[in-house]
Amino acid sequence: MEDEILALVSRRADKAEVFGEEADRTVVEFRAGKLHSRETRLTRGYGLRVIKDGKTGFASSTNPERLDELVDAALETAAFGKPARFEFPKADAGTRVKTFDNRVMLVSARRMIGWGESLVDAMHARVPDLKLELTFTRTYREVRVVNSTGLDTGFERAEFDLWATGLLVDAGLVWIPDYVNLSNGQPFQLEPMADRLEQQAKAARHKAKLATGTYPVIVMPTALPGMLVPLQFGVNGKQREKGTSPLIGKQGEKVLSDKLTIVDNPLRDHSLAAAPIDAEGVPRRKNVLFEQGVFRDFLFDTATGAACSCKSTASASRGYSQPPVPGVSNIEIAAGGADYEATLRDMNEGVLVHGFIGGGQSNIMAGDVTLNVSSGFKVEKGEVVGRVKDAMVGGNLYKMLEKVEVVGSTRRDLGNYLLPFIMFPGLKVATREG
Repeated sequence: MEDEILALVSRRADKAEVFGEEADRTVVEFRAGKLHSRETRLTRGYGLRVIKDGKTGFASSTNPERLDELVDAALETAAFGKPARFEFPKADAGTRVKTFDNRVMLVSARRMIGWGESLVDAMHARVPDLKLELTFTRTYREVRVVNSTGLDTGFERAEFDLWATGLLVDAGLVWIPDYVNLSNGQPFQLEPMADRLEQQAKAARHKAKLATGTYPVIVMPTALPGMLVPLQFGVNGKQREKGTSPLIGKQGEKVLSDKLTIVDNPLRDHSLAAAPIDAEGVPRRKNVLFEQGVFRDFLFDTATGAACSCKSTASASRGYSQPPVPGVSNIEIAAGGADYEATLRDMNEGVLVHGFIGGGQSNIMAGDVTLNVSSGFKVEKGEVVGRVKDAMVGGNLYKMLEKVEVVGSTRRDLGNYLLPFIMFPGLKVATREG
């Protein structure tokens, strides 16, 4: 179908690109420990980007019977589009990365339900009043990109993961998060997830008093993605083009702790955004964002790169219904040398956070965050003594990350992230207890 669209538009546009995407998604959900729903949905669509008289146009469609209308719509938008200062990429071999394991596609919805029921039963035996919310999501995805310069490339990817949230009502609404990436084809391992959920649930039985103040805070991998959102905006080349990123002019400068090396890595096998090419067909690569705290560069697609007099970093991201924009794929923080148990033992008084709830960004462009703690615990003399209720962590993320002193030696695979725990020597924690 992409070839047919390209043939139709080539007669009328100066240059053109067709992005085709098909996704077959199965979702199985448990609510309050009971099967809630299972759904399978197939989507297929095409995005057409054109250059006509030096301007860009875009349209999308899910109807293969109305391709002429798709072409007409793209050409009509080009009359009012932005000037095209970029070139469509030429044919090039993609980068090697493992994106598909057939064992993932052999897991039926019935088997997901069986795994879910087994986990619910195991947790009921361990923590009878813990209510489990489970979401299995399995997606088979095909992507193809063709353009008028001769590029014809694509890939297939199997994505499979499980998000679990335990809810303790009697303890005062405590959410306990956990996650496992199953995209590598390995069967679900129940015991490790059950152990993690049980450990947090037991700690949540006791309420600890915590006054508002500044404390050392350990942020576990499951909570870190919620903190890192402003950083992802900051490194986005679109924000550099708009002049809104706080990192503009700081390439080569130390802006974070030298304990932190942060990489955008689409070449991590079986990660949820693993791909040999980006959404424009440019061969993917690892992009170092911060190296021992030093900011290296922004992420660009071809258009934003050209607007900033830079090359694409193979960071184009999109679905079929949208034109490409630069974006992160899989964020990795390099492991440090700290042992979790030893770090906890050395903490005299502090906070341990497993989860934040809500967005919480008060000024995302500047990096200011206010994050509600959904799963947090007080630490006294190296021991977790109880849960912290109604607490918020706030401040400027860049200043927070500038002071990081401890980074964990092991990392958790969170699908689009590979993260260790991080300890901040002092964060502002606000509570209702004053």
